[in-house]
Amino acid sequence: MDLTVLIITYNEEPNIKRVLEKLTWAPKVIILDSGSTDKTLEIVKEFSNTEIVYRKFDSFAEQCNHGLALITSVWTLSIDSDYVLTDELIEEIKSNIDKNLFDAWNVTFRFCVYGYPLRSDNTTPRPILFRTKKGKYFNDGHAHRLHLDGNISDFKSKILHDDRKNLSRWFNNQDKYALQECLKLINKDKTELRSIDKIRKFKLVAPFMVFFYCLFVKGLIFNGWHGWHYTLQRTLVEIMFSLRLIEAQKINKEGIEYNS
Repeated sequence: MDLTVLIITYNEEPNIKRVLEKLTWAPKVIILDSGSTDKTLEIVKEFSNTEIVYRKFDSFAEQCNHGLALITSVWTLSIDSDYVLTDELIEEIKSNIDKNLFDAWNVTFRFCVYGYPLRSDNTTPRPILFRTKKGKYFNDGHAHRLHLDGNISDFKSKILHDDRKNLSRWFNNQDKYALQECLKLINKDKTELRSIDKIRKFKLVAPFMVFFYCLFVKGLIFNGWHGWHYTLQRTLVEIMFSLRLIEAQKINKEGIEYNS
């Protein structure tokens, strides 16, 4: 199978073993690490099909593009270090590589809270399997997205998004992401604003909308405390963003450059 898996890591001890246990069928897994200080790399070395590469982190897109430059196989399976493949998805990946009909495949997510899969979530599909030479990443706010030169299909099976890092790490990451999204929004031309961007600019509206959308429209109230956990997290993300936006607008009004 002419395939390489690419995973970006930094202190992923709570996640990486579960991810790699579902990748033992892959010929090669490149772990592009930016200096993990926990047991991430010790765990990685337990798997014979892994190769560890170090690169200082600057952005997700640049990190991923560096990883792609190391890959010589026709196909790349690029996943985050908290994405766990299901058996059904593994079979789809193998089958579609053999059929050779498309250049890339999107996958939808099943979000998990401490291993419990929710009935619904706010994630959007993303391409994970693609011809190596036809993909290149770019930064978009806090996210990194893949630009593909080719035709794309969709997997029927879902992938599990199962991040079990502690809440302190989550708060720290989300604050950084909120800042990046804030800078993206305030630098965007008005004509480029999506509906969700316009709502977020009202600052106080988005957190309430997200709370009710997750809990009642998405039906997460029926997932017990797991649903409440996800809902409160998504609401806190919007609150962080609103606070960052208020801070940025106030500083800009005083003529101070806002970059941290």
